[in-house]
Amino acid sequence: MTATGLSIKAATLWLPEGKEGPAEGALSAADIERIGISELHVAPADMAPPRMAVAAAGSALEKSGVAPASVGCVVHSHSYHQGFDMWSPAHYVAHHAGIDDALPINVQQLCNGGAVALQVASNWLVANPDASAALVTAADRFSLPGFDRWGSDDDATYSDSGTAVVLGRTGEGEDALHLLSLNMVTDSQWEIQMRGEAEFTDVPLGHGAPIDMRSANKVFRESGSAARMVKLSVPKMYELVMGALSTAGVKPEDISVVALPRLTRNMREGMFKPAVKEFIGDHPRQLECTTGCLGAGDFLANLVDIEAELNPGEYGMLVQGSGGYTFTCAVVQAPVK
Repeated sequence: MTATGLSIKAATLWLPEGKEGPAEGALSAADIERIGISELHVAPADMAPPRMAVAAAGSALEKSGVAPASVGCVVHSHSYHQGFDMWSPAHYVAHHAGIDDALPINVQQLCNGGAVALQVASNWLVANPDASAALVTAADRFSLPGFDRWGSDDDATYSDSGTAVVLGRTGEGEDALHLLSLNMVTDSQWEIQMRGEAEFTDVPLGHGAPIDMRSANKVFRESGSAARMVKLSVPKMYELVMGALSTAGVKPEDISVVALPRLTRNMREGMFKPAVKEFIGDHPRQLECTTGCLGAGDFLANLVDIEAELNPGEYGMLVQGSGGYTFTCAVVQAPVK
C-alpha cells in the first residue's frame, strides 16, 4: 500500500501517571529478566479507554494545528474492552474530540490495530481528495478481573494508554513525519494461535476470567505450529520489509532508526531484532521499550518515539505485528526544516 503524499501532522501518547509492579510472588526474578521491565502504567478506574483516546486526540489536534472541523474521518482502534459491550467507541471519541461530522470507524486487530487504523485513514484520504485530515486513535485499559496485565500473556505485559495521530497531506500545514510507505503482509492460517483448542462461547469472557492466552500459546507451541509459523514467516517478513523500502524509495542503509513491537525482552531480542538485522543490517539505532505492550496503541506510540529520535532528513522504520497473523512495516522521514 502506498502512502506517498501523506504526512503525520502530530502524534501523541497519553500515559497514566500511576505505575504498578506485579503482585508479590507472582513473578520470579527470571520472569522479570525475560520481560525486561518491572512496572507498568495503570489508569485510574474512572479513565475508560475511550476517555484516554480523547485525551490523546486533544493533544494531537492542538499540536498539529488542525482544526477539528477539518477532520473528515476518525478511526479508533482497540484490543480489549472499551467500557460497553454493544456500542461504537469511535463515535464517542469523535464527539468528545469536537468532531461531530466526521465518519467514525472502529478497528479491532489486537496489537496491529493502530497500524491498520492508520492504513484505513490513509486509504480514506486517498479516496476523498477534497478531505484534508483524518484522526487515528487507539486506547486500551488492561484491568482485572477480565485481564491480568502481568499474567494473561507470556509474550507481553500490558500498560494502559491512549494514543492519537493526525494524518494529512504533505505540505499542507506543518509535517511532523512524512509517511512514505505503510505495507502489510498476512498469513491467516495461523489464526488458531490466539484460540487454541477451546470451543466458541456465547458471551464475553465465556472461557473464564482473567483472559488466558498462555494456554492457547502452549497448545500452539506443542503442536509444532509455532516452529512452522516462524520458518514460513521469515520470507514473508523479508518481502514485507523490502516492499516497504521499495514503496518509500529508500535503501536499507538509509534507515537510521527502527521501532519494534513492545513485547517482552526475550521476544524483541530473540526474534525481532535478529530478523531486522538480517534484512537491513545492524547500523540503525534501535528504540527500546519501557512501557510494555500498549495493545492497539503500540504502533502509534512508536510513531511518537521515532519522531523524537529522528534528526531532520533521517529515515525511520516501524515494524509491528499481531497474532493471526498480520505484520506491518512503515517507513517515515523527518522533514528537513
